[in-house]
Parts: sequence; structure tokens; C-alpha cells
Amino acid sequence: MLSLKPREDKFFDLLEQSARTVDKGAKVLLSLLNDYQQLSVKMAEITEVEHQGDDITASITEQLNQTFITPIDREDIYLLGNRLDDILDNIHGTIERMYLYQTSQPSEDFIKLAGVLSQATEKLAEVIAALRNIRKNQEAILEGCAKIKQCESEGDRLYRRGVAHLFNELKDPIELIKWKEILERVEDATDVCEHVAKIVKGVAMKNA
Repeated sequence: MLSLKPREDKFFDLLEQSARTVDKGAKVLLSLLNDYQQLSVKMAEITEVEHQGDDITASITEQLNQTFITPIDREDIYLLGNRLDDILDNIHGTIERMYLYQTSQPSEDFIKLAGVLSQATEKLAEVIAALRNIRKNQEAILEGCAKIKQCESEGDRLYRRGVAHLFNELKDPIELIKWKEILERVEDATDVCEHVAKIVKGVAMKNA
């Protein structure tokens, strides 16, 4: 049944769940890098997390189709849900490639890049939770979005340095190709974090 009454909590609940699931995925990647012998275990873990994220994204779309009035623009809710899912897809794709390619030990650049991604997803979870009370939390939201932008810039720097190190240090061209693709996945995830932050910032500005 199509609902005419705005029920704010259900959308904020789902977006917060999505953001927390994305952050959970980033933590799975970090935990893998702390114990690379657990690659198969972490592959199963990230697959489960990714399925959880897909279910939440589907619920967001379903609720949008059933609700006439939304607390913030429905286009923004839809974009936030789908872009968060894109981040998780990239994290899943990162671990999946490490698992399928049976890569060597990750480089220091890669570990640092994964750490930056985790910082960005943590901050995303915070700013999305703050959307429940935009007027009260506007300053915190904008500051959080700025920090996510900083994470994206640092991620770009680490990606470029990491690729340079691959070309300068790896003698095996196949291993180079594997790690370049994996680095790109993590860098893509940080880019999407910034995209989500831009959407959140726009929502905060429009609804202050």
C-alpha cells in the first residue's frame, strides 16, 4: 500500500544500516591485511557482508516505491543507497581478486590505502547518522564531509605512489597487473566515498 504519511525513521534507519555495513566491509579488508593467512575466511566474511548490503539497498528501493512523501528528496535517498552499495561492491571485489589471483603479501602502500578507506567509511557512517537532525547537525555534517574529501585526496596520493612502486619494484609482470587492478578497486572505493559525501553535503545544505 502506498503511504502518504512521511515516516522519517525507516529511511534514516536503512541508510544508517547501509553505511554501517559498508564500514563493516572496510574493517574486514583491514583485518585481512593484519593476517593475510585468513584470506579464504575473509572472502567468506566479505561475501556475507556484501549480501547484507544488497538486501538493505533493495529495502531502500522498495520503501521508496511504497512511500509518497519522503523526509529528504527521494532522488537523494536513492543515490545514497546505491552509491553506498557501490563502495561495498568495490571492497568485495578487492578481496575477491586477492582470493582468486592468490596474490603475494600486500605492500605497505596498499595497507595504508585500505586504512584511509576505513577512515572514510567510518566518517560516512557518522555523517549519514547525523542526517536524522540536519539543522542541529549541519556543522558536524559539513566537517565530516570535508574529512572524507581529505581521505579521498590521500587515497589518490597513495594509489599513485603504490602504482609507481609496483612498476619500480615488481619484476613479475603478472603480479604487477594483479596488484594494479586491486589497488584500483580500493582507490575507486575511496572515490565513491567522496561522491557519497557530496550527496550528503547537498542534502544538508538543502534541508538546513
